[in-house]
Amino acid sequence: MKNIHIGLIGTGGMGKAHATAFTNVPLVFGNEPGRPVLEIVADVDAKALERWAGEFGFARWTTNWRDVVEDPRVDVVDITTPNALHAEMAIAAAQAGKHIYCEKPLATTSADAARIVAAVEKSGVISIVGFNYLKNPAQAFARQLIESGDLGEITLFRGTFDQDFLANPNIPFSWRMDRAQAGTGALGDLGSHTIAFAQFLVGDIAEVCGLNAIRIKERIVPASGSGYASTAQNGGEKRVVENEDITEFLIRFENGAVGTIGTSRIGMGRKLGLGYEIQGTKGSLFYTQERMNEIQLYRDSDAEREKGYKTVYIGPEHPGYKAFFGLAGIGLGYNDQKIIEAHDLVTAVALGQPAQPDVRFAYQVNKVIDAVDVSCRERRWVRVSEFDTEVDR
Repeated sequence: MKNIHIGLIGTGGMGKAHATAFTNVPLVFGNEPGRPVLEIVADVDAKALERWAGEFGFARWTTNWRDVVEDPRVDVVDITTPNALHAEMAIAAAQAGKHIYCEKPLATTSADAARIVAAVEKSGVISIVGFNYLKNPAQAFARQLIESGDLGEITLFRGTFDQDFLANPNIPFSWRMDRAQAGTGALGDLGSHTIAFAQFLVGDIAEVCGLNAIRIKERIVPASGSGYASTAQNGGEKRVVENEDITEFLIRFENGAVGTIGTSRIGMGRKLGLGYEIQGTKGSLFYTQERMNEIQLYRDSDAEREKGYKTVYIGPEHPGYKAFFGLAGIGLGYNDQKIIEAHDLVTAVALGQPAQPDVRFAYQVNKVIDAVDVSCRERRWVRVSEFDTEVDR
């Protein structure tokens, strides 16, 4: 067993999810080949941080994130801060020889994401980015079906991610609506997950054409926390929302498949409306995160009287599930995906092997985000390769 010492930056909603995941890795997967140790945590609120660190069992805490990066005991720097801080922290961590676990999107721009890739690959450290929905065993199964040729040649990907967490106009302004802090709005926050699905399952996206909208143009300030805050009092000062509530775009893949992706953070009634349909020349898949332990599978080779979508229940025969339960139908949850993600990183660091999805995968997602953003502003088709940098050559 090898102890992997974790330094966490950020104690918001995702910080809690990451700390919970690391705590549960040995309980689910055991101590081999590596065991995470919660070494140090950083945030700006000293009073809350002391309590938070004690609850999760961190050995130490600090209000200076550089203490985490520079700590000789830390093996992995885990970044769960607002998006605009990712690049500086990740680059500093790579230069210090620390392995990196960073929440998505990797950066607010593909140019900053490229800088992270360059620093990580120069230093040779291991990286993983928090596209946690890819860690659902259902996605590994879907990819197996596609790669085996079961669905034939893929012709169409149709993906969505709608939530209503900002549908109420009385939800206060937060960093998620601040262009400088977050970059794009629903596109980067939610749509990045759908882009990751498309990229993981079908392949790289070649070009896009999109449109977007800000429907709630002002929100009350101030607000604090993760950006999923409760309602604010009416009558307060208001601030202009700087990024989009809704984005819809057409996509063309490098392999010739086509599709659409749509996302909304004001999608009334949708709590976790992440999903996709993938159509091929021999069959199709349908998946929704709101029923995350099922995949709907259609095979055209079935007997004519038996044709139709069938429900496949994710279970111990699918990658990553057996460590949790021995039976199908019991079901995994959101935090279980994070446990798998944290375990994959710990295993990679312990064995000195790559982890996925890494910063290069996330950089490709950032390029698609930038291409869609430009397409929405300039009202044209945009090739993702317009955002290539030195790390693509």
